[in-house]
Amino acid sequence: MKQFAILGLSWFGKNVLVELLDMGADVMIIDKDREVIDAYRDYPVTAIVMDIVNEENLRKALPQGLDGVVIDMGDKIEASILATSYCRKLGIPRIFVKAVTEGHAEILEMVGATKIVFPNREAAKRVTPLLVSSGLLNYLPVSGNLVIAELVVPDRLFGQSLLEANLRKNHGINLISVRNGDEEYGLFSPEYRFRPGDVALVSGLDESVEAFANGHGTARRAGSLMRDLGRLFGRRK
Repeated sequence: MKQFAILGLSWFGKNVLVELLDMGADVMIIDKDREVIDAYRDYPVTAIVMDIVNEENLRKALPQGLDGVVIDMGDKIEASILATSYCRKLGIPRIFVKAVTEGHAEILEMVGATKIVFPNREAAKRVTPLLVSSGLLNYLPVSGNLVIAELVVPDRLFGQSLLEANLRKNHGINLISVRNGDEEYGLFSPEYRFRPGDVALVSGLDESVEAFANGHGTARRAGSLMRDLGRLFGRRK
């Protein structure tokens, strides 16, 4: 069983805790606020009330062999930096830390964070494209401009086989899988023909995915808008 510790229980840490428990992980939570810890007395967790910025206390509290820690000190930048440094000294292999600002993130990286998270920004990156395009159902930025998306297959493709549609050549996207209605995603053959109700799971550059979902007539607008959104959310071109 994987074993993790969550240091600080602001809203991000609380949500990570729920997800880890759903996955069957062994979780320890530490926060200096007793009321916060008491709220989890009925949860299957090891809960400790403690000041996380005390290095000696943290060393004694954290068990050896942890698979990773999540650090969420709210807006307490100095505390999260110190906690990250302490965890690095303890040799914890995966240290995920919530950052507040770009400068905060740079310091966290210097002191040992292995993954820096901007929850609000990352949530916005996932949600905003869904507002822009009615054809997009789910949208996940992966790296740089690469995304994975779930989208409604445009009706102009109905009746075409995968070979005939040639999505990679004609639209710059890769088809991962396709489902219809309440079906599950699964394997498909090149002879599969698109039909009403199809939902495609695809990967590609954000502009290509947006253009495909919106149709040829809005490709330029979608591409321009996604560039603007990328700059807004800190994506570097």
